[in-house]
Amino acid sequence: MLVDNSSNDTPSGLLGIQSRMHFTGRLDIRTSGQQWSLYLYMGRLVWAGGGPHPKRRWQRYLTQHAQVSPTTLAIVPPMDNSQQCQDYHTLSMLVKRQQISPEQAVAIIRSTVAEVLFDIIQQEETKPITFKSDAEDVLDTSLALLNAEQLLLEIQQNWNAWRTLGLADHSPNLAPVLRNAEQLQQYTSEKVYKTLVSFVDGRRTLRDLSVLMKQDLLQLTRVLVPLYRKGLVALTKISDLSTPGMSARSPRSTAHPSKIPASPVSGFSSLLASDAPVIACIDDSFRECQLMEQILVDAGYQFVGIQDSIRALPTLIERKPRLIFLDLVMPIANGYEICAQIRRISLFKTTPVVILTSNDGIIDRVRAKMVGSSGFLAKPVDAEKVLAIAQRYLTVQA
Repeated sequence: MLVDNSSNDTPSGLLGIQSRMHFTGRLDIRTSGQQWSLYLYMGRLVWAGGGPHPKRRWQRYLTQHAQVSPTTLAIVPPMDNSQQCQDYHTLSMLVKRQQISPEQAVAIIRSTVAEVLFDIIQQEETKPITFKSDAEDVLDTSLALLNAEQLLLEIQQNWNAWRTLGLADHSPNLAPVLRNAEQLQQYTSEKVYKTLVSFVDGRRTLRDLSVLMKQDLLQLTRVLVPLYRKGLVALTKISDLSTPGMSARSPRSTAHPSKIPASPVSGFSSLLASDAPVIACIDDSFRECQLMEQILVDAGYQFVGIQDSIRALPTLIERKPRLIFLDLVMPIANGYEICAQIRRISLFKTTPVVILTSNDGIIDRVRAKMVGSSGFLAKPVDAEKVLAIAQRYLTVQA
């Protein structure tokens, strides 16, 4: 067994995980009060466990990907090992008995590993991390071998998007609960209000609601953020399920997704499809994106922040913003290149693209015009100027 207690001169977080994953065995990651385990085979991810809600996570992804009932799980013999290995053992048995498909097992494994990696990266932002590896604890690799670097990159991008929502200190394991129902009813439509009252009850985490309502976690949370900032929704800690089958038996526990019809909820879907214009900001600075989001969301607009220039075009095509703020100086691809790429897409031929820059020179203005920009906004951004630009361009489009 190798013990590696990290110090300040060793990589931490994403880099720390990457530097320690090229082996076979179990890698334990600890922060104060939390522990996770990653199971690897020659640098590939096999399984992950630990964290604050291992049972809730297990049931959530079983329900989402395989619709497995507690009765089915009850016939799987237990192992003399930890719960996290028991869950992997259960998956293996279900596949062998053809009660779930190999593809369903891989989907459960991938969702589980991705969630654990996200939680580790989030914890590392504020707490020191230590590592301990055990080369003797090896799991069977017949179910899945996930590309660790690719998955880590994807999770890092999700984490960057989560931070852009202003939720760096708030875990997706928190449960939203309504506050001030009278004011909420005035702020939302009757249909949305009824949906919120029915489902946002403090007994389901954001992740539970995401699976239940078949909505992307970031997209769903983005809808709740304005309500949270207005004090209409609070985020609270809730405990893990005490036993794997508890929520299926408890009449109060609507937190278990399998007891709720797994179909999109029309009221909440309408909220996600709000008529408020979508405004995008492409800027590699987390602080700038966060500031722009606060300005625009508080003014009633929908916002999408993009810090990875490589993901800019796919995200724009997916969200279809009606106004784009674009930073001029970024790594990999600068604002000129991205603006030119945007203008080559027919969907964005007439979409206003406003360049953000701290160097408002004549050469920059001429070059920006040549690639199709609509205007300039000097950094640091000013709320009044941002909203004036939004009102001007969006009024013209309307």
